[in-house]
Amino acid sequence: MKHRTPIVSITYTLAIIVSMLAISCKPSESMAERTQALSTLETKINNKNFKIDINTVIPFNTNATTQVLNNLMRYTGNTANRITVNGYYITFKNDSISGYLPYYGEQELSSNRYNTDLGIEFSGIPQEYSLDKLKRKDAYLMKFTINDQKDTVETYRVFITFFPSNTADVNIVTSHRNGISYRGQLEAVE
Repeated sequence: MKHRTPIVSITYTLAIIVSMLAISCKPSESMAERTQALSTLETKINNKNFKIDINTVIPFNTNATTQVLNNLMRYTGNTANRITVNGYYITFKNDSISGYLPYYGEQELSSNRYNTDLGIEFSGIPQEYSLDKLKRKDAYLMKFTINDQKDTVETYRVFITFFPSNTADVNIVTSHRNGISYRGQLEAVE
């Protein structure tokens, strides 16, 4: 004869486990706190008086650039896929946007630069500007197109995702080079 565990004891055990999980899995932030943080972020973006202090570069690498960058980055704590930087920024002041960013990657088309000022520099009023709220990520996505400051032929399509934690992911698609990404902190402009 088989010995069966009473259904009642199994039910009680499952009820205790489920209630313990429900109690221990409370959200880290309340909905009100998330809404407040998102509202603060929206105000900051709409005031258009801030900068993104770039601290990380994430290049799009081909096999050739990966080999070169890994040799250049040896013993620095960086890799070809993630490079820590400082002193680079994107500034928003009224309707004008300016940026001074490093570039690691391959140039696809000829340019007027000839090995000087190889970074990404732009300044002016952007074209095709849009700002959308991303409901799934609790973030905002800004898109715009702007021309290079020194090379009038090169154009940048910029996508910036702003997060309530005062961080931003920047993706730049260029007309003459491989794309590149950056990460940075939002800061007030004095």
